[in-house]
Amino acid sequence: MAPPILQVICERIVTWHPEGMSASNIAYLADCSIQTVYYILAYHHNYATTRNPFIHDNHGRSQSLDMGDINYITSLVDAQPNIFLDEIQENLIWYQGCNVSISTLSHTLRHIQITHKKIASAALEWNELLQAVWQAENGGVPADYCIWLDESSVDNTTNVRQSGWSDLSQACVSRDTFICGQCFLVLPALGPEGIIALDIFEGSVNKDCFIQFIREQLAWTYGKLQLKEIL
Repeated sequence: MAPPILQVICERIVTWHPEGMSASNIAYLADCSIQTVYYILAYHHNYATTRNPFIHDNHGRSQSLDMGDINYITSLVDAQPNIFLDEIQENLIWYQGCNVSISTLSHTLRHIQITHKKIASAALEWNELLQAVWQAENGGVPADYCIWLDESSVDNTTNVRQSGWSDLSQACVSRDTFICGQCFLVLPALGPEGIIALDIFEGSVNKDCFIQFIREQLAWTYGKLQLKEIL
């Protein structure tokens, strides 16, 4: 006998249907049969509910997690995508008074379409609004007039969680403050045709290193390229 479908999945089936999604695709996402999808949609259309209102089955074991617990789990994952299952379990005990096993949590996450995947980190200082303002102010400048300088480093801080949880159709993004230990840094200058100057050294960039790179590497190399074009 197939396990009962969680209420949150039934609600998502009702939400997916008006978006033009086919019954087969809905059944695949909900991990159920196409006939079950049709039943749920019919119940919602006829009785404004996702369950058969004429069946009151009190047999069997009650669900360990209710909608409040599931919403709390979803909020935890949204706030901290790299959270571990045992940490979710501990939060449920302390704040929801609900003690469930790790396997139950894993099964629940799978049913509400939250999967485990590799994290794509985004800098906490990243401001999309300021980027849009800069693009609006400087969008008319020709690319040939621009040179881009940025640093890239490799360090020994490898104890960062590389996987986390998110919805099935969304990337897993964790916003963290970037911390560097002992590192080797690459400082390139990029023009429209690629890298035109490059310096690699140990440590981090300060004002003196940056000015020295511009004078000794970038100005000399860029001047040489300009002279080559003239000749």
